[in-house]
Formats: sequence, C-alpha cells, structure tokens
Amino acid sequence: METTTIKDKETDHEQKQRPRDPDFVGAEAALKRAAIKARRRAIEVSGSVAIYRDGKIVHVTEVPDLNEEETDRV
Repeated sequence: METTTIKDKETDHEQKQRPRDPDFVGAEAALKRAAIKARRRAIEVSGSVAIYRDGKIVHVTEVPDLNEEETDRV
C-alpha cells in the first residue's frame, strides 16, 4: 500500500491546476479574509489558535495584518 503525505498532495495539486474561473477569484479572496477574521476572533476568545506549519502543530497568538498580495499565502 502506498502512503501519501501532505507534501505529495500539494505537488499533485500544483500540477493539476486549471485556469482560474473569474467568478471564483473574488470568492477565494473573500474566504481568505474570512479565515483571517476567524483566527483573530479565536485568539481573542481563547488566546491562541493551533495551526499546522512546517510539519508541526503550532499555537499562534497573533495574526499579522495582511494586504491583498499577502492573502495568497494564507
């Protein structure tokens, strides 16, 4: 049985990307903004948010202010 890691899935996804539908470009940006707002709210309530970064679970206590260009990396 073959095991698939998260990195393998990211690579597969990058290779299979299709042209972006203009109707969804705005929706994607809105979802990223909503995710940032949700992280901020969770931090206000509980003090931290657990995220997966660089192969580890990390507790984040701050969400950086992001401009339009940086939301692609969220």
